[in-house]
Formats: sequence, C-alpha cells, structure tokens
Amino acid sequence: FPWLLATGFSLTFSALFTKTYRINQIMKSAATFKRVKVTPRDVIKPMLMLLMLNTIVLTVWTVIDPLHRETVSVDKDTFFRDIETYGICSSDHAGIFLTILCIINLGSLLFALVQAYMARKISTDLQESSYIFLAMTLILLVSFIGIPVVALAQDNAAASYFVTAGLVFVV
Repeated sequence: FPWLLATGFSLTFSALFTKTYRINQIMKSAATFKRVKVTPRDVIKPMLMLLMLNTIVLTVWTVIDPLHRETVSVDKDTFFRDIETYGICSSDHAGIFLTILCIINLGSLLFALVQAYMARKISTDLQESSYIFLAMTLILLVSFIGIPVVALAQDNAAASYFVTAGLVFVV
C-alpha cells in the first residue's frame, strides 16, 4: 500500500508540477529578454528526484522493518473464540517512515503551490496554472483532513478502510 500510494502520488503530482515549472521558467526569462531552452530533461529532473526520494525511503522501510499481517479480534464468544476478526498490515516503525514520506511529499506539494501561485497571472494559451493550483490545493486539504481521520479511525476497520480508500482516490 505505501509503495502504490507514494509512487502514484509522485508520478501524478510531478506531471502537474513540471508543466507549471516549465511555464514559470519561460516567462521569467522572457521578462528579462533572455532566451531559454527548457528541455524535456530539465522538466523530468523534479519528477525523478521526487520518485527517487520516495523509492529510497520505501526501500529502507521494506528492508529494515517490512510490513507484516496482524489479525485483530473484534468480538469473542463465551468460550473466548474469535467471532469477528479483521487483518491489517503493520510494522513497528511505520510512524517514522510515514512521517518522512509525508514531509517529502507535502513539502514538494507546498513548493508546487508556490510555483502555481507565481504563474497565476500569466496569460498564455499554455497557462493552466490556476486549475493546477486548485487541484494541488485540493490534494493538500484532503491530506490535512484525511490523514488525521485515518489515524483516529484505526480502531474501526470499516471507517479506516473507507477514509483510506477516499484518500487514495482523491490524492
């Protein structure tokens, strides 16, 4: 689950970020009457950097403290046999690694929001930064609301699953 969420976020988010970054570079050089050539290699660097950082953290997490399945008993009968159970994946130091991943991804999201805000008044046919800004703001707000709700709903499997699925869908 963390692998899919982090790599999916990196790929989706970097597509939004690189377009805004490219437009900002072109318009900044045009304001100073300089000619600039923004190559696809220049645009792909932020995506590869974000993907590499996420991959390094996830690889270290998988090697040091891999996820393992735990079965949680919800209800027992009079003979203390499990009536209702559910399974979760957990690791001993998941909080540390999730915090590092959140810092990396939310930090890059904030940087991209700044880029989109700087490009908000550029009037060209290629300029969609206001829509990109709205999409990234939605991702940020859903993350700030959804992550604490997931943490609070850990004891209720159905609520935790519902909120996690919603987060994955939106983010």
